Amino acid sequence: MPRTARKLIGSAYMHNMVQGIKKEYIFKSVSQKDKYISLLKKYGQKYNIAIIAYCIMDNHAHILTYSENINNISLFMKETNTEYAIYYNKSNNRVGYVFRNRFNSKIIYNQEYLLKCIKYIHMNPVKAGITEKEEEYKFSSSPYYTNKKNENSEILNLVFKSKGNFIQEYNNIKYEPLNLEKEKVNLSSILERFLENEKIELSQLQNEKIYIKKFLSYLISNEYEFTKKDLAKIIHISRSKLYRMI
Repeated sequence: MPRTARKLIGSAYMHNMVQGIKKEYIFKSVSQKDKYISLLKKYGQKYNIAIIAYCIMDNHAHILTYSENINNISLFMKETNTEYAIYYNKSNNRVGYVFRNRFNSKIIYNQEYLLKCIKYIHMNPVKAGITEKEEEYKFSSSPYYTNKKNENSEILNLVFKSKGNFIQEYNNIKYEPLNLEKEKVNLSSILERFLENEKIELSQLQNEKIYIKKFLSYLISNEYEFTKKDLAKIIHISRSKLYRMI
């Protein structure tokens, strides 16, 4: 069973995503990325936000946060983006919106998804072909988790809640793509990956409630769009059997 993320009442781990208007490269230069990171730290301190992980790409950014007061996360993101928008417009002699939408946020309810998000965030530049290794990218929090000195022990304790080998624990996290934009996906490929991760055969999934429910939870937690009809079809069981099992 995955460990439950701590203090879900009144506090929250939250994955926040921002993107440039019309997918504009609003973080294209080194100075722009550095500016946004400095604002994250500035307003993180103001609102007592722990920045668990971040990655600033050219046209979007991921910021994973923890706060004892969930309302502070919204204030933190609003002031960070407002000040950055003023800076960006002024330095580019432009007016108008800088960010696409206000920002998107997803509350993280369990330890398993928390670790997936951290790994997903840090792997952005690798998947984009910018670097070969996540720790080579200069504009992410990957060094928090790979620095042998454990200089960010407060963050590491929030994530792992242990006094073990943080670097080893981090390296043990398996990367998985997350469907954060809710794009259409190939459910058969997702099923294959699930079976491989669980080290089970399709026949076990077809006949054991525990695996059916775990697969259902897996789809929901990763925000994959599906219907029960879709689910029954890819598992190769009748809808009536699926309904009985779940």
